[in-house]
Amino acid sequence: FSWPLTTAFKLSMPESMRDKCKYWFMWNFGVSVAWICILITCVLIFTTRVGCILNIPGIVMGTIVLSSGTSVPDSLSSIIVARKGEGDMAIANVLGSNIFNIFVCLGFSWMLWNIAEGPYEANALKGNLWFPIMIVLVYSCFLLIAFIVSRWRLTKKLGFSLIFLHMTFIALTLLTNSIGGKKPVLLLPNTPGWSDGR
Repeated sequence: FSWPLTTAFKLSMPESMRDKCKYWFMWNFGVSVAWICILITCVLIFTTRVGCILNIPGIVMGTIVLSSGTSVPDSLSSIIVARKGEGDMAIANVLGSNIFNIFVCLGFSWMLWNIAEGPYEANALKGNLWFPIMIVLVYSCFLLIAFIVSRWRLTKKLGFSLIFLHMTFIALTLLTNSIGGKKPVLLLPNTPGWSDGR
């Protein structure tokens, strides 16, 4: 099923021009960024539509489905450099990409929206978005402590621990949000019905 995309990539970035143009890499870089933007937009639209059809909140689709899809390239690049013995580069890639996503991607998009439309308001910002943010902060502290304890070495136990924490994060996200219109299993502050369930 990948041949349409492969054909489009080859047509927009022909390898035959590599030796003919000295600065062809600039064209390839620009076209690659354009393709990433197009494909991410398609994934975002598809994820949003599926969430609406299945009555799944956007915060669940974003933190589980969309984030996993957009993080695959980072994961693959980290695995490649880690196999080459560059563990520090793998860690730096993960941390750097997430810092870039939070501060640059969110900041730049919100800045453009505020310039064009005014202050941005969304139900997600008023709801349970604080919960995954707190989990990220706690996980970041755990990661730092784990690296200190392991003397800055990547071990199998540390890898399995991080995978377990991610699975825990997915479980908590599913349990604290309404899926299919049903009441969340775990009610959080700012959740409708929380005051009645205390």
